[in-house]
Amino acid sequence: MKKYLQFAVCIAAAAALVGCNKNTETVVKNVVPPGTAEISLALAGNTCTKATVDGTGAENAVRTVDIFVFFKGGEYDGQLDAYAHFDSAPYSLTATTGDRTIYAVVNSAHPVSELETVSTKTGLLSKVTEISSQKTASAAPGNFTMIGCVNRSEATANALVPGVNSITVKVDRIVSRVRLLKITRDFESSALGAQDFSVEEIYLSNAVDKEKYSLDLTPAADDFVNKLGVPDAACDLWMRRPIGETLADGESKNMGDAAFSMYAMPNPVDTDNDKKPFTVRNTKLVVKAVLNAKPIYYVIPLGALESNTTYDIGELVITRPGSSDPEKKTETASCTFTVEANPWTVVPLETEAGKYVI
Repeated sequence: MKKYLQFAVCIAAAAALVGCNKNTETVVKNVVPPGTAEISLALAGNTCTKATVDGTGAENAVRTVDIFVFFKGGEYDGQLDAYAHFDSAPYSLTATTGDRTIYAVVNSAHPVSELETVSTKTGLLSKVTEISSQKTASAAPGNFTMIGCVNRSEATANALVPGVNSITVKVDRIVSRVRLLKITRDFESSALGAQDFSVEEIYLSNAVDKEKYSLDLTPAADDFVNKLGVPDAACDLWMRRPIGETLADGESKNMGDAAFSMYAMPNPVDTDNDKKPFTVRNTKLVVKAVLNAKPIYYVIPLGALESNTTYDIGELVITRPGSSDPEKKTETASCTFTVEANPWTVVPLETEAGKYVI
């Protein structure tokens, strides 16, 4: 079950039906004073073991909000009714009465000059956001684009009516988040356990770097970064975390810290694949280590990644040497052994006729 940020948006509905209104300035001038509401940043919902939704600080930051109201049903289905951009709360705008779909886009990387040209719901949902735009003023990850919508219709007795309509829009972050919270070295072989071992870095491999507002992008090969387990320096802030620590056998490194969160766009592909040259495949978590002066890799396929979802690996326990290829996971197998003693090898020591004569 996903958590969400709540955005209270009050829409004052006009009594008469009017045409599409994309002029932000006009919308703001027609704001009805009582139709304002405070923004709510309370997190709500439950978590589950594999995928949880959480976040603090920059991950929750709301810097801009764009509200779109579209006609729902009828002759103008999907056409824009009203739009407004906000740099701060409160959020209110004027729309028309009737069945409507209301979208809220938070921290859009698209400028107002571009968003105010949107005239249809399809046009809005076809917008694409990239991982490189999900950053704060200091270029750190944050400022995440979020999107959500609500439908108001007579069928559910909540169509927009004359006067003030208080509406809550629940929005989700578009990005996915991956965290490795702890690494433990516990080699099965005491000989290997005695060798020098260090964890150098962790990163995401084969990560998607863009997504549509509709959250249904089918990624092509060109939409992936850190392909074949080779990190791209341009993605370091979002998909790569340095460790650089030596671990004695039996020691652990705890990383339950926001500094070790990594982000990528959703990837619907859940098929594990290590073929070369690169083809579309699932995203993987890679731990690069050094054992006895040789680089090795521990590769963890993550399956399909969904938006606004955190994929937590509570603890990675390393029991054996890793792979020499950052794209291939280490395979293990169980074997049943039967031990038999070979018969003696007989070497006759004789001189003639089977006899040893002195």
